[in-house]
Amino acid sequence: MNIGDKIMYGDEYGGILRGTLTAIGSDKDSYDDLKLVDGVFLYKSKKLKRYVPVKPKSLDSIYIEVIGFGDKQDYILPKEIIPTI
Repeated sequence: MNIGDKIMYGDEYGGILRGTLTAIGSDKDSYDDLKLVDGVFLYKSKKLKRYVPVKPKSLDSIYIEVIGFGDKQDYILPKEIIPTI
């Protein structure tokens, strides 16, 4: 999964929606520079000066911007993505 990929995700009513992943962000100040590479969320470490994986306990601070049917814009959490085979 990378930016620009088509994804499926669940809505608040239990339905399944489809859309295009357009951006990622975080409400944590330390995650101001984020990347998504092959399904792994990476942030730029100021101490190490390179991109490192986001810690599992911090995944709830990550949000994903999705453009769906009719150019509807949704913001979802990574755990709301439905894996496809």
